[in-house]
Amino acid sequence: MTLDQLKVLCAIVDEGGFRAAAETLYRSQSAVSIAIRNLEEGLGLKLFHRDQYRPTLTDEGRSLYDKARTVLSHAAEFSTLAQHYSMGEEPELRLAMSAIAPVERIMAVLKQVTELFPATKLILLVENLNGTMERLQDGDADIAICEHLADESGFEFAVIDHVEFIAVVSSRSSLAKRSDVLNEQDMEDIPQIIVRDTSRHEEKKTVGVLKATTPWTVNDFVMKKRIISSGMGWGRMPRHMVETEIENRELIQLRSNDFAPISADVKMVRQKNKPIGPVAAKLWQLM
Repeated sequence: MTLDQLKVLCAIVDEGGFRAAAETLYRSQSAVSIAIRNLEEGLGLKLFHRDQYRPTLTDEGRSLYDKARTVLSHAAEFSTLAQHYSMGEEPELRLAMSAIAPVERIMAVLKQVTELFPATKLILLVENLNGTMERLQDGDADIAICEHLADESGFEFAVIDHVEFIAVVSSRSSLAKRSDVLNEQDMEDIPQIIVRDTSRHEEKKTVGVLKATTPWTVNDFVMKKRIISSGMGWGRMPRHMVETEIENRELIQLRSNDFAPISADVKMVRQKNKPIGPVAAKLWQLM
């Protein structure tokens, strides 16, 4: 019995037949048939009923198919781990980070990593919304720190923080005195300042944008905060980015039900079954 024979067995079951398995494995149908016949002879039992239009598993075949999936999974993990151990320290570590992430906490970890691996160059890509995961999917980053993971399949991830978005206006704005009672209708003629999605392939994403308002789009949260602070509009900001301004009464939080805080988990994400080097592994561990 070989891993190759188990791959053929699983391909036949997963694809629904010998011909489809041959196409998936880029082999001839006869080669697939021979591999299964040799596996059956080696095991001393029949894995498939062949008296029907589509081959179906025997009871023994069904049980062994489940085991074969487990064996192949473990073999893939073994290969991935071996690749990881064979890699030396990466010449560079590429991190795609959402602009909403708590920078101070992440910088503290990056400081530890750079002290442990001074020869590794750090590349930090700051993105908004779908742009962060897109960097990981395009191979531009080894690890992504993002708030949006639409499809979890194919990725390993861990929640590392939690961000709350609150609606704020300038204390100089005429809206400030009514911050506890303002509703969405009151804001229809007031510009909502939003940060643009930096993705290049995905449909542009927005969060918490009022339908009836006219949004002003900016590149980053620093500019967004400056515009709101000037009294030119309102917007939702990560709480940790405006705590000082709220304490100093430069910004006022809107507290009516229409502007309740929006929460998001910050996730650390990497591609599943893709080897990473020791520097990226250390970063993952410390985070």
